[in-house]
Amino acid sequence: MQLTLTVRDFEPEDLADMEWSGGPEHLTALAETLQASFAGEAAMVVVALPNGRLIANGGVDFRKYADAGLIWMLSVHETFQGMGVGTWMIQALEDRIVARGLATARMGVEHDNPRAAALYRRRGYREVGAEVESWPTSGGRTYVTVCTVLERDLSSRAV
Repeated sequence: MQLTLTVRDFEPEDLADMEWSGGPEHLTALAETLQASFAGEAAMVVVALPNGRLIANGGVDFRKYADAGLIWMLSVHETFQGMGVGTWMIQALEDRIVARGLATARMGVEHDNPRAAALYRRRGYREVGAEVESWPTSGGRTYVTVCTVLERDLSSRAV
């Protein structure tokens, strides 16, 4: 079976179709990143099926590094994982980084997510360090983890 998918910018009305991507805290983070995108501090994309249903989302944060875009908040609906959707979405986010005039993409991957790490390495990302990351979870708790920082040189790509 072959599907025609669309990658486009994340719009405010898309928040209502993101319940599958995480809990209320994640939806709040998506809304905050959407606001940052309006200020030019971030870029967000979604991947949609022909019927308009969203099956993936991700963003690039331009605030953390002066010399790189930070790809983050990647999420692919579990039904569509392993089908190349994540690769296609990362390509679209890298395009946003290059269009911004930056030549480096960075991302963090949790130490216990080898499947995602393998995808990023296949895309040409190389380990450049590690850092502690945290984000809010349900019940007012904070999730803390160690992430491997990966980087890819995009300088050979045209705008």
